[in-house]
Amino acid sequence: MKKIAVISFTARGSELAEKIRHALALEEYETVVAKKYKHAEDSVKESLAEWTKEQFQMQDAIIFVGAAGIAVRAIAPFIKTKAKDPAILVIDEQGNYCIPILSGHLGGANELAKEVSEKTGALAVITTATDINDKWAVDVFAKKNNLVISDMKRAKEISAKILRGKRIIIYIEDSCCEIRGKIPDELCLWTEELAEKPDIVIGVQKKKLWEDVLYLIPRSVVLGIGCRKGTRETSIEKQVSDALRNAEVFFESMCVAASIDLKKEEEGILAFCRKYHIEFVTFDADTLQNTQGDFCTSAFVEQTTGVDNVCERSAVCASEGGNLLIHKQAKDGVTVAAAVKRWSVSFE
Repeated sequence: MKKIAVISFTARGSELAEKIRHALALEEYETVVAKKYKHAEDSVKESLAEWTKEQFQMQDAIIFVGAAGIAVRAIAPFIKTKAKDPAILVIDEQGNYCIPILSGHLGGANELAKEVSEKTGALAVITTATDINDKWAVDVFAKKNNLVISDMKRAKEISAKILRGKRIIIYIEDSCCEIRGKIPDELCLWTEELAEKPDIVIGVQKKKLWEDVLYLIPRSVVLGIGCRKGTRETSIEKQVSDALRNAEVFFESMCVAASIDLKKEEEGILAFCRKYHIEFVTFDADTLQNTQGDFCTSAFVEQTTGVDNVCERSAVCASEGGNLLIHKQAKDGVTVAAAVKRWSVSFE
């Protein structure tokens, strides 16, 4: 979370808003301050609803200095999902209480409320059940470890089960994963000796044997892509989607796409990467040819590009020697491969 808007509704509230802005600036937050009241010369001209709508699209968090009712009415038309909504906080103009009212976990509102409270002397009022009961929260864990939550409904069911005092069984793909910290008391790691299926699976691949589980997906899959010059974005997306689906790999696990430097300006690949907000990296032929691994080779590709395989070598090279998860898939002038780079989860 880096971009925050603070709005106040009285002169006293604006003094507190400036105090918050200054404190957050010291922590390198990009903070903008707005006023919305009659006698403020620089009061925002648009309605509060219009201002809030704009900030919902631009900011990671919005802090209302004033009554909770004002904030609730302002944000109500724009609330969509806890996975996407910004963090919303309310702090009274005297700076007594700071209350996160939206996106406490995934949006980081609870964490920000504690930080603002430390800077202003307010009391952070946290109401989420797992926090007040000091229990492990799956959405907080996912956010801290940059994991994609496959199903928010199942995530809520996990939290409810924990609050009922039930044990949660968790399975972690260990081939490329490092586990850090102590497993919380609410959880136990799945083993083959357990008769029960896990409640949570952390990894990049679906498990056919386990239905109705919550997947937490690390962004750790590196694509290797090759294509004919001028290949359209839609063709690249289709081949990538087909390759991942056939291998039971989550589309959301993509983090990087890689290719040979001959393709660094290939618009179809660039457009695909922009669409899904993934980085695109390229390597020269010598670097790819010196990448170690068991690759499918092609004399034609080597004659054309100077390296015997583009997609597999690019995936492994960009993943810094990660495991090759999907070998070369070729269709309609597009080649796709995928590797998994090392990743970790921390319970600290």
